[in-house]
Amino acid sequence: MPGPVRLLAWALYALILLPIVMVLGASLTAGGFLTFPPQGLSLRWWQAMLIDRELLRGLMISLRIATLTLVISVPVGALAAIFLDRQNARWRNALVPVLTAPLSVPLVLTGFALLVFFTRLGLLNETGLVLGHVVVSVPYVIRSALVSLSLSDRTLARAAEVHGANPAQVIWKVTLPMMRHGLISGGLFAFLASLNNIVVSVFIAKPGVIPFPVVLFSRMENLAEPSVAAASTLVIVLTAVLCMLLEWRYDLFRSLAR
Repeated sequence: MPGPVRLLAWALYALILLPIVMVLGASLTAGGFLTFPPQGLSLRWWQAMLIDRELLRGLMISLRIATLTLVISVPVGALAAIFLDRQNARWRNALVPVLTAPLSVPLVLTGFALLVFFTRLGLLNETGLVLGHVVVSVPYVIRSALVSLSLSDRTLARAAEVHGANPAQVIWKVTLPMMRHGLISGGLFAFLASLNNIVVSVFIAKPGVIPFPVVLFSRMENLAEPSVAAASTLVIVLTAVLCMLLEWRYDLFRSLAR
């Protein structure tokens, strides 16, 4: 890579990382307000965050919803990807935009539509939150699974059928292993999309079941204490650690890039 291009790439990386560095610095301030650079260094706001019941309750709710979203989204997305992969190019090109529409429709419209629909069904509760997050998360699994299938040897499934495997055995022993990296990366995106989803959560959440991003948004409007930055940094660190562990164990992103 030429020198100027490399320099430009590093500059863009630094620009992307700058907001994260600012949030981290704000969480370590010794002052009483969100400021950057921090007014001295202190862990007082991390301690305040760790004893804040509202923040911790919101985090537990978000982790539970994100886990349920992951458990539902991966099988649904895998089955949808297998179905799409077995269609001819004409039907596949027509169906993929329909099944992945939540990725292109503004989340505000999705959240409002879910609010109207779930109000009629009486699902403005945690169940509705899970279903709403699944609607937004499944397209990530479908996209990643389709990428894995497109990079795999399509003759393996046919070879298994020729040697006597029934359709269920072909899916379980051939197709799903070929989709493994796509399903893991898609599941990761689904989990993170649910954990950080604020738009859909704002529309569907009810008092007593308020996810973590909604709590942070409310705090930013009313209090804007550095404990909010500490909580945000905690989520950023957990997300980064999870991504690095999965990349180290499964070589996800490099394998998909190839």
